[in-house]
Amino acid sequence: MRLALLRLSALGDILRVLPAWSNLRRAFPEARLQAVVEDRHAVLLEPFPWLETVTLDRGALSNPFRAWGEWRRVASRLQGAEASLDFHGILKAALIPRLAGIPERWGDGVTKEGSEWLQTHPLPFRYQTRYDQALGLAEAFGRSRGIPGLGRFHPALASLPLPDPGPLWGRQAGPRVVLVPGASRRGAVKRWPLRHWMALSRMLGSSCDLRWSLGPEEAGLREWLPAESGVEALPSMGWWELAGAIRQAHVVVAPDTGLLHLAVALGVPVVALLGPSDPVVAGIPPGTGQVLRTGIPCSPCRERRCQRRQCLEDLHPAQVALAVSGT
Repeated sequence: MRLALLRLSALGDILRVLPAWSNLRRAFPEARLQAVVEDRHAVLLEPFPWLETVTLDRGALSNPFRAWGEWRRVASRLQGAEASLDFHGILKAALIPRLAGIPERWGDGVTKEGSEWLQTHPLPFRYQTRYDQALGLAEAFGRSRGIPGLGRFHPALASLPLPDPGPLWGRQAGPRVVLVPGASRRGAVKRWPLRHWMALSRMLGSSCDLRWSLGPEEAGLREWLPAESGVEALPSMGWWELAGAIRQAHVVVAPDTGLLHLAVALGVPVVALLGPSDPVVAGIPPGTGQVLRTGIPCSPCRERRCQRRQCLEDLHPAQVALAVSGT
């Protein structure tokens, strides 16, 4: 069997489909699995030798003179596949298996831009987490082949070999806690206020071994934040070295961002700080941690330019500290 798996776009979204893809691998160990992702996220598939990565040039899709050629190029790599599983549900993802002439084209129930018209097996829409959305598609496809049980969540990165990040933690007793104050520039509205992070680090500092995780968007904080808080930052490192460091932690505290879902995939308990994010769609699988939010009337929302951010301002550090201690 040869299957094409499609998930374009955001880093966190690809991390959320990895449990479903891993389940497909376990159910069909002899199948050839081709995973279509954007070129900027191909690194996320490196630990999976059983996935044949097919990259789509994101820059080409933004150019109307190059987009069609790029769609056809990627589609040519998938020709001969028996079925495709679209974990995205937008036109640019659904078009690829159609151009490839794949006879069975499954969709996960999220359909935008008319993508369902290009799918032969679209699932009905369900209001659920993106983890469940992806696992539901794997479950439906497995049942079509007489193999149930592909909808169960397993942390896809929990037991994979990862690079050793070296000694990162002190000798202080207590749980190792990674604090993630950042989010992407596009998702800046999801960031918990920095003063709350400072207060949280003071509350946890005497009982936990803390480390900040700071990415490129937080380069300006790399010297200031450790100096002001007395908490060291994890050193700058590659993606999979960072994954190895996070897997050594006992708890990760993060907003709705890629590192939150990396921790879930690694099997590390999380405390998720959700402000404008939909607590259902952006939720986490049962048993993987806690979701904290204020639930004020205007949230969830999609207003990226919101200046009030009351949904995060009113999420108090003491509440988060209590969740960490109980995770």
